[in-house]
Order: sequence, then structure tokens, then C-alpha cells
Amino acid sequence: MPNHVHGIIVITSAVAVGAVLVPAHGVPVHNGLTTRVAPTVGDIVGAFTSITTVMYTRGVKQSGWLSFHSRSWQRNYYEHIIRDDESLERIREYIANNPLQWTKEHENPTMICTTHASPQQENQP
Repeated sequence: MPNHVHGIIVITSAVAVGAVLVPAHGVPVHNGLTTRVAPTVGDIVGAFTSITTVMYTRGVKQSGWLSFHSRSWQRNYYEHIIRDDESLERIREYIANNPLQWTKEHENPTMICTTHASPQQENQP
């Protein structure tokens, strides 16, 4: 979607996931290792938003991408633990079909133009 993203984070190994992220501030370190076994979902989402923001900023500066003059990411996010294959399949289907909903989205610029039309404009052929 142009205004939000859906994703499924699959954590297959705490060691592999933890090895790629920098420890959070304030997490005790002993002999170069954190005492936390794996990053939280918040750590993973934070790393994703940070990396994509840096890449976007670089694209604006170096490749002439359109500049965005507001926050790129909202402060919070929604998370849900997927507990079985049926739930996973339902969520995958929702994510795959979600872009079809853009035509109905209130933040879609084409919808903003039609939803804010005056009554006189709406009655004209």
C-alpha cells in the first residue's frame, strides 16, 4: 500500500536473529555479548524502519527521489502472534489482497478529491 506496509516476521533462530542487530542502549554487556538472547519485535521493526529511512534519504539526495516532508513512519505498530498454519494462511491472503483496497482508502488522493466535492459538484453529470 502507498500509505502503510504489512509484513510477517519469521524468527527461526534466536542466535541468528540476534547476531545481526546491535544491542539496545542500556542492555548489559558481558565479554562483548548482551545478556538478552534475542531482539524483541520492537528491535526488529526499529531496525527495519531505521534502515529504510536511511535508504530513502540517500535516494532523495543521490537519485532525485521525491522528498517527503513529514514523518516516514508512524510511532507505533500493530503486532499479532501467528499461532497456527490456518491463521498464517489467512493473514498471507489478507496481505496479498490488501492493495486492492487502495481505491477505497480515505488517504488515496483520488478519493480525497471525490469525497470532498461540494453538493453542487456531486449532482452534475
